[in-house]
Order: sequence, then C-alpha cells, then structure tokens
Amino acid sequence: MSQGLDNLVVKSLGEHWSAGVQFDISSSTYRNTKLNYQVFPSVEYNIFPYSESTRRQLRILYGAGYNYTKYNDSTIYDKIEDKLFQQQLKIAFQVQQKWGSVNISLEGSNYFYDFEKNRLELEGSFRIRIVKGLSLEIYGGVARIRDQLSLVKGEEATAEEVYLRLRELATGYNIDGGLSITYTFGSIYNNIVNPRFGNGNEYYYH
Repeated sequence: MSQGLDNLVVKSLGEHWSAGVQFDISSSTYRNTKLNYQVFPSVEYNIFPYSESTRRQLRILYGAGYNYTKYNDSTIYDKIEDKLFQQQLKIAFQVQQKWGSVNISLEGSNYFYDFEKNRLELEGSFRIRIVKGLSLEIYGGVARIRDQLSLVKGEEATAEEVYLRLRELATGYNIDGGLSITYTFGSIYNNIVNPRFGNGNEYYYH
C-alpha cells in the first residue's frame, strides 16, 4: 500500500525562468518506507518562451534538497532511517502540433554523500492524431538504477510478493513501454495547463 501528498509552489521569473519549491510526503510498504519526505528548491530555464508552450518546450530544471526516510524494516545498509541531501537534473522536450505530439525527457539524480548512488532515466512518447479527439500513443522508457537504499535486509521476497509487486526487488535497469488509444474532448492543446516545472503537461516523470 502506498499513499502520499505532493506540493509544488512555483514563481514565474519571466518568459524563460521559474523558481520553486517541491515538498513531497509519502509512505509505501512496497518501498519499505514508513515515512518519506523531500524538500527540493529548484530553478528551471525554458529555452523557448513559456508563451509558446502550447506548441513547443525545451525545459532544463535543476534542484537540490533534503530527503528524510524512516524505514519499516532494516535495509541492506543496516539503516532504519536516512537523512540525506540529493540533487537532480531534468531536461524535457515537447513538440505539439495538429498531427500529434512528441515528448522526450532525460532525468538524472544522485546523493551527495556518494555519487555512485545515482539514477538515470530516459523516457518518451509519440502521439498521432487519428481523427479529431482520437489519438494513438506509443510510449516507453529505460532507466539505469543505482540508488535503491530502501531494500529490505535478509529474507528473500516470496513468489507471491514478486508476482503481485508487493515488495521492491534489487535491479540495475528497468525498461517499460506500451501502446494506448485516447480520446480527448475540447481543444487539442487543453492538456497543457501550466508548463512550469512540468506541471500539467504530458511528460512521463517517475
């Protein structure tokens, strides 16, 4: 079971810059976290003016902040809690036209105490309009994972836990993807509400 609350406050600094703070609090039996909260001050630069965001975006976001985690069970690093500082960099590109849209995002993060505890993710989607309102989408992503700090120490996961995804397993890479058909009412651009910090658009951040 997982539950959480995400909060984001963003200040516009003109046609290209934004600054903000993201505060997240969550818990997850899957990730062995009794309590996790993160505070991330960040700054974003959009190469294209934000006024053009319904057509194109190329945003670069950098953030650094504090990450506290209280675990349900001891981790493979013999920790019951962690108090860590972390940084992240995101680059997101989007083009949206009458024929459809292309979305690509690259995200990297690491912990300051050990730069080898890091993660790199590349994700994207390609959407084609079939008729007005009806679209076909192809999406996928690949991740290189080196920051699984919450893995439970000792006992191996049962077959049931693996099959039902009740417990996070150690891994170095993750690949996913799929196809979907969607129908949208109204303007083809109404899915973009506020482009700053990736809020209200179609980027597939984890």
